[in-house]
Amino acid sequence: MFVWVHGGGNVEGSGEWPPLGTTLAQAGVVVVSINYRLGAFGFFAYPSLDGESREHPSGNYGLLDQIAALRWVRRNIAAFGGDPRRVTVGGQSSGSEDVCILMASPLAAGLFEGAVLESGTCVDSVYPKLATEEKSGERLTRDLGISTGPDALAKLRAVPAQRILETAAGDDQVDLEPNVDGWVLRQQPAVTFARGEQARVPVLVGTNEDEVSIFASPLVDGHAYRPKTLAEYHAWLEREFGKLAGQVFAAYPARTDGEVPGVFLTMYSDYDFAFSAWLVAKDTALAGRRAFLYRFTYVGLGPFAKLGAFHTEELMFLSRHYWTSWIPRPEDAVLSRTLVGYWTRFIKTGNPNGSGLAAWPAFQGGHGMCQRLGRRVGPEKVPRVRRFRIFNEYLQSRLEKASQPH
Repeated sequence: MFVWVHGGGNVEGSGEWPPLGTTLAQAGVVVVSINYRLGAFGFFAYPSLDGESREHPSGNYGLLDQIAALRWVRRNIAAFGGDPRRVTVGGQSSGSEDVCILMASPLAAGLFEGAVLESGTCVDSVYPKLATEEKSGERLTRDLGISTGPDALAKLRAVPAQRILETAAGDDQVDLEPNVDGWVLRQQPAVTFARGEQARVPVLVGTNEDEVSIFASPLVDGHAYRPKTLAEYHAWLEREFGKLAGQVFAAYPARTDGEVPGVFLTMYSDYDFAFSAWLVAKDTALAGRRAFLYRFTYVGLGPFAKLGAFHTEELMFLSRHYWTSWIPRPEDAVLSRTLVGYWTRFIKTGNPNGSGLAAWPAFQGGHGMCQRLGRRVGPEKVPRVRRFRIFNEYLQSRLEKASQPH
């Protein structure tokens, strides 16, 4: 059976999308999709809330909701035809990141036997400590016009929900994300995975080739910043990577202004998505469990052509619910059957391979193979994997800095 954690940046979204239930149920999978607290209601940390908790952390409420859902499934799913001993948890984007965190959390230990991570992980991130996140919560409280004091919580609880959401969205210095609280997360997930201390379950993990293209696309009213000149590209790299900016540029060079958009798309998709998926596959294999790494490459027609294989695209093929502006063609159904076949086999057995499907080798070693999922389906070498070295160096420097006392 399959428990689905929806995406949406942990600030929006719903378990209703994508509607995977009908498609996967036809293949014999029981599907549970869940909702969980989002935004300020899911990740607001505040010192006074610590005192109300037996364990004394705050924030991470959205993750606790997901853990509670998995416990419910363990207790009750047999009554719905599901096997409580064969639970696979999966998600996409921030939902996938949350699944990765569940793998690193001791509170979720033993609640699932497999994990599907689509376009998002936790191993390339450095999460704030509880004290840092509480400072962000105090900032939001001040934004709401509430001063610190013994009655602050009562005043916060009297504020209309919509005003809290709008105020949080209006201050980009208010950080609402998972935190290392010593309870839900005892340490940085990247460290947990590197030490092989995560949930030791088989993993199906991967990304789409052009993940970030849609974030600046008119199709989704995107306004994300994109450098358009060499000078802007260099400036962006300096801001993001500091002293390692030159090495990132050497790995993803552009010679002219005209080359910058394409190079940036590849670099940023690798940096924010492909590198971390590869890292999860590597850490899973080193922990002695099977990892199946994929690269989704299918490119649509019309307005979708310039987006390449964009973030969330694979969900249309898994659910068979396509955007209204999607231009269908016969190859869509072929790829959809392939994806549903792989996913359902993995959910049932921990291995996507099965009759009628192209062989998908398990990931082995730092330069292992991935499965291409597009107009061609089959194993291939992980593209640009040697360039991931610089992203790993940057990650290690951030982890080292985060471990130092402040």
